[in-house]
Amino acid sequence: MEDIKNKKTGSFIGFVTTLVIAFLLYFIMKSAGSVNDILNYNNIISGMGSNIKSEIYWFLMNFTEAQFYAGVFASSGLIIGGFLAWRLDESKSKFAGFRISYGSRLWPWVISSQILSLFIGNILLNYTGLFLNSEYNWLPTFITVVSVAPSLMLLYGPGLKNLITASIIGGTICFPVGLWFMVNIVPIFDVHGVTGNVFTMALTGIIAMSIARVIPWVDKRSMPDFENDQRESLSEKGNAIWFIRRVFADFTEAQFYGNELAGVFMITALIMGWFINTAHSGYGSGVVPAILLSQFIASSVGIYFYYHKYRDEGFYSTFVPVVSVGPACVLTFGGTIPVAIAAGIMGGLIGAPMAEFIIKKLPEDFHPFIGNVSSMGISTIVVTVIMQAMPWF
Repeated sequence: MEDIKNKKTGSFIGFVTTLVIAFLLYFIMKSAGSVNDILNYNNIISGMGSNIKSEIYWFLMNFTEAQFYAGVFASSGLIIGGFLAWRLDESKSKFAGFRISYGSRLWPWVISSQILSLFIGNILLNYTGLFLNSEYNWLPTFITVVSVAPSLMLLYGPGLKNLITASIIGGTICFPVGLWFMVNIVPIFDVHGVTGNVFTMALTGIIAMSIARVIPWVDKRSMPDFENDQRESLSEKGNAIWFIRRVFADFTEAQFYGNELAGVFMITALIMGWFINTAHSGYGSGVVPAILLSQFIASSVGIYFYYHKYRDEGFYSTFVPVVSVGPACVLTFGGTIPVAIAAGIMGGLIGAPMAEFIIKKLPEDFHPFIGNVSSMGISTIVVTVIMQAMPWF
């Protein structure tokens, strides 16, 4: 037990096994799939504003925009997996995995805020109507799903007043700020679009938390204790199975689910969607296999080298590069194995410590996600600059 307490790195077997899984999935996906009209990304975009099916597809796709999948299948898998994990957690099943939404028992409220805030932005305020101008082939309508609305629910707790308040704030402010960053900031600094998205999340998060401070009907509640809410013993955290589970959970941290079942369902559905039509997920870019590979590498590197943070603190933001550095670099430099490896390694090493540094500077009543998304932006810029300086990328 003494060795486990002093162990700095995660399970080497778990690390290697995860990488084997990642490369297997990469080569399987590269060897299959076809381009056709089934949920073709460009066809969905061309139907926005005039086709109800396209509107529904886009609504669903927003749930996995953070992972750069933007897929109907992947999003459906995420939601189904999240629901299953919640039901298993409620029944205290040993198969529940990491407690969804950090053991807060608020997953129904989290997903309700995501759905309602999307409805407010996409439908009531008709932000997606901008597609009709044919000026855009993408819009940052997803931002509220992984920022303001669910974070306010976790910070302030359940209740209709909190749900409606969080959804209105998220649904109204996230998209306009995101669009402003996309149009005015990203082109000037010539950075990847994800930086505009995540800095939007940070800025709107600060605005939302400041608003919530002064709203009389919103009551502050304590965040769950990560260390006590996760049921694993110290010895279990050090084994290969825990390592692999933690990697899959990292894939759903952006949505505030943090559960490996949701991650497995999402990735399985993503692969199914890829086999059906490679021009659907990943904005029809055709580089989804490399995106997925970079994400597995980034999470694995972070968990392996920063295992002691999980051991001592119960949680560490190793998911940061999974939804920023890795996929952004693949879309920037190409869907090759060297790009996925380089981005994954550098993102895995930089992302979590940067998030930790920023989180420690935040006021107590600001949700930690503000530090995480700030790290996503900074890490992406740093790694992109490094890779641009390398002659082989």
